[in-house]
Amino acid sequence: MTIKWDNRFSVDHIAIDAEHKLLLTTINAIGVALRHPEDKATLVFFFDQLHEFALSHFKHEERLQLKHKFPFIENNAKGHDHLISDLNRIRDDVHRITKNTTLSVTDITDLHNHTAYLAKDWLLEHLLQEDLKMKGFMGDGDE
Repeated sequence: MTIKWDNRFSVDHIAIDAEHKLLLTTINAIGVALRHPEDKATLVFFFDQLHEFALSHFKHEERLQLKHKFPFIENNAKGHDHLISDLNRIRDDVHRITKNTTLSVTDITDLHNHTAYLAKDWLLEHLLQEDLKMKGFMGDGDE
């Protein structure tokens, strides 16, 4: 499931939009890597990259929200905490699955389900329900 960036996802802040695009691109890269599940190192690499970048992005976003006195910062931070918990669980599961010598159909299905969850339920829902509230509050700077 590939998700393409749409301007409706924009929060009108150059840096945050760029980070959201990178998160989306990384999730799409995981989807492409799943076409060759035997390449477990690539799968682990992209899931680890997503984990690392998401943590960095959430910290950056919350710093900017604090700076600009974003009125929904507490809800957004709670959403980030929930997402981090999910991402930690998924990353741990990916590492466990990819330690198997060969991946079973169930393993591959689990990896696809994790990726679909990250793309739709995690990134898009958070972005559309929480992050779009930043529009108009954050300025348009690249800080």
